[in-house]
Amino acid sequence: MESSPATKGPHLQLNGGSTGVRPGRPRRTPRTPRRLLTGGLAALLTATGALAGTAAPAAAGLTQYVLPTSVSYTDARQPALAFPTTAADVPVGTWQADGATHTSRAYFTFDLTPYRGKEIITAQVVTGESTVADCTKPRRLELWRTDTPATPPTWNTAPAVREKVGDVGPTAPCPAGYLELGVTEVIRQAVAAGRDSLTLMARIAGPHEGNKHFGRRVKKPGVSLEANAAPDVPGKLTVAGRACADGLLVGTTTPVLTAEVTDPDNVEPSAGDRVQATFAWWPVDRPAERTEWTSSAWYTPATVQYTVPGGLLVDGGTYAFAVRAADERAVSGWSPECRFTVDTTRPPAPTVASTDYPSDRSFPGHGGPGIAGDFTFTSAADDVVGFWYGRTGLTTYAAAGPGGTATVSYAPDEYGPDWLDVQAVDRAGNRSPQTRYEFWVRNTAPTVTDGNPDGWLGQPREFTFAPNMTDVVEYVWSLNGGTERTVAADAAGAATVTVTPTAVDNTLHVRSRTRDGVLSGDAGYPFSVRTAPFVTSEDWPFDGTPGAPAGTEGSFTFAPAMADVTEYVYTFGRGDERTVRAGADGRATVSYTPADAGYHTIEVFSRTSAGVESEPIGLAFYPASVAPTVASGAYPQNTTGGGPGVPGVFTFAPHASVTGVTSYVYQFRGEPERTVAANPDGTASVEWTPSAYDNEYGGWVELRVRARTAAGVTTDAQYYSFRVDPQSPLVTSDVFGWQGGAVVGQTGDFVFTAQLPGTTAFVYSFDDGAEATVATGAAGTARVSWAADSPYGHSLTVRSRTAAGIVSGPAYYNIFIDPS
Repeated sequence: MESSPATKGPHLQLNGGSTGVRPGRPRRTPRTPRRLLTGGLAALLTATGALAGTAAPAAAGLTQYVLPTSVSYTDARQPALAFPTTAADVPVGTWQADGATHTSRAYFTFDLTPYRGKEIITAQVVTGESTVADCTKPRRLELWRTDTPATPPTWNTAPAVREKVGDVGPTAPCPAGYLELGVTEVIRQAVAAGRDSLTLMARIAGPHEGNKHFGRRVKKPGVSLEANAAPDVPGKLTVAGRACADGLLVGTTTPVLTAEVTDPDNVEPSAGDRVQATFAWWPVDRPAERTEWTSSAWYTPATVQYTVPGGLLVDGGTYAFAVRAADERAVSGWSPECRFTVDTTRPPAPTVASTDYPSDRSFPGHGGPGIAGDFTFTSAADDVVGFWYGRTGLTTYAAAGPGGTATVSYAPDEYGPDWLDVQAVDRAGNRSPQTRYEFWVRNTAPTVTDGNPDGWLGQPREFTFAPNMTDVVEYVWSLNGGTERTVAADAAGAATVTVTPTAVDNTLHVRSRTRDGVLSGDAGYPFSVRTAPFVTSEDWPFDGTPGAPAGTEGSFTFAPAMADVTEYVYTFGRGDERTVRAGADGRATVSYTPADAGYHTIEVFSRTSAGVESEPIGLAFYPASVAPTVASGAYPQNTTGGGPGVPGVFTFAPHASVTGVTSYVYQFRGEPERTVAANPDGTASVEWTPSAYDNEYGGWVELRVRARTAAGVTTDAQYYSFRVDPQSPLVTSDVFGWQGGAVVGQTGDFVFTAQLPGTTAFVYSFDDGAEATVATGAAGTARVSWAADSPYGHSLTVRSRTAAGIVSGPAYYNIFIDPS
């Protein structure tokens, strides 16, 4: 830029430079800068937009940070040049560059058109200093209002100065990164005067303007401006969900009234002004009976609703309502009124008729799945506008024509019973009672016949299709949802196709088509191809009846249900798998000897040379029982007998169907297996004496016995259970018992009385502690003393013992010691 010599002297008049007013030196107490956004001035100077104010959320008004639309400065050294700029700062006052002295003033123009008709609440110019020539000198920065220039001004064409706005930060620290000056009245007056813009000039006070020590570079300012506009007139009024219109009818005496409220000060959801809506309603013929209700405050845009309380509106009455909106500083005008008439009379239930699907519900029915039929709905009411209908809920709407009727087309999905529910609707939205129209849909699916139901996997089989509709000319079919194919029907309407199934479970989908192109329902014919082998046995039937006796060798034969079977894998009773080779005919036979009678299972699957395995087949069979019988006088079955040391004789006899018994294999639980030879009559006897009472099983003993024949057959087992009498001693005490009465430290006796013959001693223990022994007296009794050492529960366990070491079952005696 070219420079010219500076004009010296603080009082020299410069073209366009005089304000016409000699400024004073008002002193101001610095204010705390008003924070709009976190980040300080730097953030403020980088964006223009709407900012939420710092007041409480309900307060009206929107704070925006407004940047100037144009920024320029002038230079007294180059008075004919204008210096518009987009730089972040501008020179104000006297400054030097390239050895030349310059004196500048800065002009900032702000757009006021967004604030027409708005209330200006507060406004502050916010700026700061980039550089200062000399911080030892006081700040003499002034702000003036000028006319708005049409083009960026020069020193010579500076706009007329109208008033001084104020001194900027006279006492703020130097340099000041943040400076502000209140301009509320200046902007308020400019908006009130209808001006579109406001131009502010920054300069150094007259006496110091030419002194370079007072010069500085000022950051481009913005205006933090809080303004409020009245809410918009509410719109989109509705009654009971219906938009306002001439002749509006509603079918309730408690309608919901709604209106949309908006506010120009809204910036985003949940920000900006909060607005209340006032609803006013009245009977049209009695406007003096006006009722008003005001909502809570809402962020806009919002749809506010009001429900008219019950008991105020009457059937046949005509009413009007209007809505206005208000924030905390301004009120909108009233909306245009919305009139409505209450009509709560329900139309009668409609009638339904169809010639395609009559309501007689007689078999075989009419039409068919997918075949559409016409249904006509009729209402006796003169104000019906339509009908809701559907099979599973009233889901479809049909408008009524002249006479209050409507005809719809409906195609059933399935054959059998079907229905339509229908409801009439009048102009007020009142719905009639429902009418259920019931009818029967004919099964039109073709009949499918499998010509080879026992065909193997991969073997072709023929299926015949027979029609259930007249004039069938072809069939559309597919296997398992695959490619659809078409086959022509013969003169009788039938057709045959060949299908080669490659899966075990299949569905053959078949539909017939008439000459008129009407398709039937889908036959959906399911069929399964057996791959599991066939299993037979001459020894054991699979019908639940007993077969050959346990211990008898029998056989099972496997036959294939698929081609190229080379072997079978089988198990008995879910045991280990075994494999048997198939013969040339694909069959195989295996032998089996069941050890026990009753429920048995066999499971088999086949395998081809390619390793393809069939489905398994599982079967149950029941070998008959030929177990021997067992008897004992001392120890009868399933009851208590004998006792420790008491011998018992057990007699074994063969089953009536078993001959040639030579021996018996028997085992008492917990003892080794033994063998006893049979007598010539096939019986045998053994003697057994328990040496002790088996406390683990409560004295119960299990005896297992099998018979063996001369032919080497071993029968299934007989299980003989009995209980050994414990012959436990009796325990008594005059001091201690389970009901208490004794206390800690008290001593008392216990008397043991033997029940086991030959008892010579008693073995006892208290509280499962160490065992002690006491000899039996001449009367078969013994006495022991015990001192209670602690309260509450105690126990005593006693057994009898003979000189031969025979031990009885235990006797348990419970003791309770009272707490002291």
